[in-house]
Amino acid sequence: MVIIMVVAEVSIIPLSNGPSVSKYVKKAISIFKKHNLKINYGAMSTTIEGDLNEVLEAFKEAHNEVLKDTTRVVSSLKIDERKDKDNTIERKLKSINAIE
Repeated sequence: MVIIMVVAEVSIIPLSNGPSVSKYVKKAISIFKKHNLKINYGAMSTTIEGDLNEVLEAFKEAHNEVLKDTTRVVSSLKIDERKDKDNTIERKLKSINAIE
């Protein structure tokens, strides 16, 4: 089986429980950790790196976990998949000189 590594931007937003979403973000991040995905935290979204199937499974699980505690969730998943070179968060940041 071929493992396809991807970088993905994830946002899972509950809409019905007030302005603070940090407790929901923590729930989603714990699921990404459980799936052994590399995580890069951001102020507005989370970037994860890993096997495509694991990323998809973790995203679905995180969305459903947040939905358990609220009546409405809007989630987005943006996937970057490359075949021409290694696709990692670190490589992407180095290419724009965000890290040395």
